[in-house]
Amino acid sequence: MVRRPPSRSALSITTALVLAFGVWTAATVGTDWMKPFDRHLLAPPVQPLSWLGQVLATVAMITHPVVVYVALLATAWWSNRRRLRNLAVALALAVVIGGSSTFVLRRLLAIPRPEQKMEAITGTSFAYPSGHVTAATIAVIMVGATLTSTREPRRVRRLWMLGGAGIILLVAVDRWLMSAHWFSDIVGGLLLGAAVAAVSLIIADVRILPRSWRDLAWMPTPAPIPAEVEKRCAVIYNPSKVQDWVTFRRHVEYELAKRSYSRTLWLETTVDDPGREMAAKAVRKEVDLVIGAGGDGTIRAVTSALAGTGIPFGLIPAGTGNLLAKNLGVPLDEREALAVAFEGTPSAIDLVRVTADDRPADHFAVMAGIGIDAVIMDSTDVNLKRAVGSAAYFVAAAQNVNHPPIPASITIDDERELKRKALVMVVGNVGYLQANIPLIPDARADDGLLDLLVAAPDTWRQKVSLVAKVLTRRDRQAGGLDRVTASKVVIEVEDEQQFQLDGDNVGLVRRLECEVVPGALTIMLRS
Repeated sequence: MVRRPPSRSALSITTALVLAFGVWTAATVGTDWMKPFDRHLLAPPVQPLSWLGQVLATVAMITHPVVVYVALLATAWWSNRRRLRNLAVALALAVVIGGSSTFVLRRLLAIPRPEQKMEAITGTSFAYPSGHVTAATIAVIMVGATLTSTREPRRVRRLWMLGGAGIILLVAVDRWLMSAHWFSDIVGGLLLGAAVAAVSLIIADVRILPRSWRDLAWMPTPAPIPAEVEKRCAVIYNPSKVQDWVTFRRHVEYELAKRSYSRTLWLETTVDDPGREMAAKAVRKEVDLVIGAGGDGTIRAVTSALAGTGIPFGLIPAGTGNLLAKNLGVPLDEREALAVAFEGTPSAIDLVRVTADDRPADHFAVMAGIGIDAVIMDSTDVNLKRAVGSAAYFVAAAQNVNHPPIPASITIDDERELKRKALVMVVGNVGYLQANIPLIPDARADDGLLDLLVAAPDTWRQKVSLVAKVLTRRDRQAGGLDRVTASKVVIEVEDEQQFQLDGDNVGLVRRLECEVVPGALTIMLRS
């Protein structure tokens, strides 16, 4: 997946802020022209026990950098929980860069505070730059970025722009009245905070600047340009996976409105139906785009119903594994995934038609398996998976390490037959598991073929060796390991065994038939 370069406006603003801070710092530290100005602007001394002194000290404590940065880290956690991963990274980066740069600069430059500073626990260490002003500026910009990323109403963003400016001014005046800093320290803190926030947003690929200056928060939104042909979208979502339904719907409605979609179908999955009937309804309504938000089970149900329809599918990963998204390079960040869903390139990928015993035919997009992998999926603790994510699968794997091998007969393209006592039998449309483990690294979703992996180790030493070779992609033709490329695979076992489709345990099976359907699904992918 190729990352989009930052916009020119973002790069220009960031460069200007970094240069401004550098020039201001050089002028403050390397010349004497600021010193008379700083002395002239010193505020009158304030007694710590006066009413004004106590108010100033209270404001200084409430806006202490530690308090501000802890609040930003809490916001980062909140953002990550809501799949705004780029925003979460930007918030965490701003805290790290802002705190560390202030600490380092103060000790390198060692500029003393004014002698008349009001004695308070918030006035220790050196003066340049102001840590309070730096933290406040970072916080105001990053909260503004959060409001923009969550598509809050324009009036909310306008109010924050005014309120945020007031907060920075309050902190700056507080530090000035306490004589905790020279005027140059306050300006330096302001420039440093703005530069840190801008750099963090660019590194984390959080885009908050509009394409047009007319779309800024203080300007009215231009009316959407009506489409020549009315477009309609169906949004299928799993309510147990979409953590913040209000924010998610606001995100999607914003993107829909920009592109003149109307009469949107909002379809919620249920415990009994993870998305199949919802997708079928979208097909009957002849929508122009289907967006699916959920885990691998929801995505499999939706893609199966869309097989062969040609309707573009926008994938919004909202589960624990998100295997199809990871294998295809769909962003795990909700906002970025929505951008790909609407602006990406329609791409044809294969699905695999699967028939288990005499059940109706189904499809999968990632992998199907009989053996220990299905047992692991079935025994993974749901609560642990919510708490630690993909690590829960490794816990389940350790608990089932002694699972016995399964005698199986495997027919490849109705011709070649393999007889194995296998620990793992996996048919893959793509090759990577959770934690980016390359189980079948050569598998491709658009090659018109499926890939079979059969692991049949005889001894504990061979088991350990196989695991190591799979993880390191070494010696793929090792003993006890078969890798086969085919169009059709049939696996038959003597006794009923558990099997999984795209990470979900489906039940018991004796005969599993898998056949590739080339180009069955049209999915929106980043170019």
